Amino acid sequence: MMDRKLIGIDLDKTTLNDAGKVSDRTRRTLQAAQREGHIVSIVTGRPVRLSMDIYDTLGLQSPMINFNGSLGHKPYQHWDHEYSFNIDREIAFDLLENAQMMGIDTVVAESKNDVWANGNGPQRGTEDAIFFPQDETGRKMLDRLNLQTDVNAILIHAENALHQSQIQHFVTDRYGADRVNVKTWGGESPVLEVAPAGVSKDTGLDVLRKAYDIKRDDIYAFGDEMNDFEMIGYATHGVVMKNGNPELKAIADDMTDYTNEEDGLARYLEKLLKLSL
Repeated sequence: MMDRKLIGIDLDKTTLNDAGKVSDRTRRTLQAAQREGHIVSIVTGRPVRLSMDIYDTLGLQSPMINFNGSLGHKPYQHWDHEYSFNIDREIAFDLLENAQMMGIDTVVAESKNDVWANGNGPQRGTEDAIFFPQDETGRKMLDRLNLQTDVNAILIHAENALHQSQIQHFVTDRYGADRVNVKTWGGESPVLEVAPAGVSKDTGLDVLRKAYDIKRDDIYAFGDEMNDFEMIGYATHGVVMKNGNPELKAIADDMTDYTNEEDGLARYLEKLLKLSL
């Protein structure tokens, strides 16, 4: 019998197609892997509110890692290994106070069950809009009255991509690299993420490995972009999508033969695990 594998899967442009959907083949493949006893775990930069529909569609029963490693939990169930790394809420308030000077138009603070924002973020229909709470039910105004706990992540939408580097340096210098890690989303996207220092996707993968007593050689991670860098490096088998970032491919152990649009993840796992659907 094949040893149990830990399979960490990124969502956007990896598990999901370009339309942000789960294909039928991917769903069937991941469910088959789970039935065989393998641990299939979503490891994503997305918040919980933008991951649960996908978790349910895939029919997973495993823990999920959100906010690029800052939160690990098991939806609908208690999990002894649940964890949460947080950012001081004062940083969110300070960013708000300096927003105009820094060219920031939206600040979003988020935790497992709650989201606070000072605006809607990018215009509807743009690629990044989905990641910002528009006029969602449950969204709270980001102010001292509403936000009284620390959070897992802070998302910043700049007025334009030219402000990215300036904001990144400002945040790192002001709060210290020992407290926060500031990442840009790259390309033309004027989005930055403020995360707890020292936390990334490999943080979650390591917790999962220990929780399920998985051998190092049985860890597989799939991703496409630079927020997957630490996870791909941590996994004994770090697999980058054919459509992935060239910089990430440079450190990968393997690459899928097909893109996310062509069910590259599913095809790779079907062959690896000898799955019959």
